[in-house]
Amino acid sequence: MHLDKSILLVDDEQEYRQLLSARLTRKGYRVWEAGDGAEALARVASDHIHLILLDLKMPGMDGLTFLKLCKQSAPRVQVIVVTGHGTIETAIEAMKSGAYDYLTKPYNLSELEALLEKALEKQQLEEENTQLKEALSAAGKAAPIIAVSSVMKELLSTAAKLAQTDFPVLLKGESGTGKDVIARFIFENSARNGRAFVPINMGAIPETMLESELFGHEKGAFTGAVSPKKGLVEIAHQGTLFLDEIGDLPYPLQVKLLRFLETGEFRRIGSNRLQQVNVRIIAATNVDLERRVEEGSFRADLYYRLHVVDICLPPLRERREDILPLAEHFLKRLERKYSAKALSERAKAALQEYSYPGNIRELAHMIERGLVLSKGECIDAADLFPQQLHQADGGLRQASAETQDAGETAVYSLKQMECRHIREVLRLSNWNKTRAAKALGISVRNLYRKIEEYGLRP
Repeated sequence: MHLDKSILLVDDEQEYRQLLSARLTRKGYRVWEAGDGAEALARVASDHIHLILLDLKMPGMDGLTFLKLCKQSAPRVQVIVVTGHGTIETAIEAMKSGAYDYLTKPYNLSELEALLEKALEKQQLEEENTQLKEALSAAGKAAPIIAVSSVMKELLSTAAKLAQTDFPVLLKGESGTGKDVIARFIFENSARNGRAFVPINMGAIPETMLESELFGHEKGAFTGAVSPKKGLVEIAHQGTLFLDEIGDLPYPLQVKLLRFLETGEFRRIGSNRLQQVNVRIIAATNVDLERRVEEGSFRADLYYRLHVVDICLPPLRERREDILPLAEHFLKRLERKYSAKALSERAKAALQEYSYPGNIRELAHMIERGLVLSKGECIDAADLFPQQLHQADGGLRQASAETQDAGETAVYSLKQMECRHIREVLRLSNWNKTRAAKALGISVRNLYRKIEEYGLRP
């Protein structure tokens, strides 16, 4: 089980740090050590620290100076200061500067552990409050939907009608087609607007932590569970829970999710008490769940529970009327980060011709890359597709070794364009599949399929 609470020991006495570190590690904490204030600040900057046990008297940067700098960069971290009998006034000053509490030397280890648990409970509460505020805030920040094509206009009309119901909705479509945007659109047009919109990506959370993220846990439920924690289903009460990449949900958890969907009831890990919430469920997948059901890796009863109503999002290559409006939208959105530029006619033609294996997400990355690479006032086709040659009329061409000297070229097919683009992204990322998939705007699984399809090799 992953340890979910980390403590930083800041003290110049190495032997003391090592002894305390060993004890706290046995108690289930993740423990870091620092011998001075500068080292401790670097650790706070590089790792997610929940609590700091700080000795006020250290050579170089003293504890009070460190505390003030630490609170500027990590205001929610809890700090317990350690002081000698003669410096109580300094400890009180430390509390005024943001410390949670203080201990005087020598202290009892049981006293320390009790104080640690209280401080971590406070930190957990603050994290949950922040998470809830962010969920409520995110509910009002949906990305605008660009829908010029008739297929997207019809899809939005269907989504608006479904928003007026509480039916579960299953969003289907390739990676990068905007399933999360449609989920927020349904939420914003529903009676639950103003409540929490809570997304969770099933494929982005380690399997060992997924149940705790969904349903929460009680203190002591497993190693490292030093305080109770609300799950996302509780945070989403009266609002909407968005289960993204539902096809990646581990089979054992599918039973518990099904029971929750049918009754609205759940138990935190380590608790015998049933709790009930009222949430609207929207799920999304980029895999064929019916095939997963046939293969036995996805429960049929859960699939039919989620599949009350579905919406299939078309890939970008099937809604080409939306390509240029989307590109202009991304250009506008990036104006503050980069200087404002327009697309050349050749760039527009090249964008209309490309097949977009990563769909809208890939188009967004492509526009940003064009802004970075372009040198003039306009973004040209060569800035979007740096490895291709371009015709005067905007079409993409491939120069062969035999015809380059003569200036002859062969027109790219969509498959050739896609193959060369993926090969170039892989080359630039040193064949790091995760980094390349992110740049292309597709899942790693889909990237492996493309590599196999085109026979690409380093």
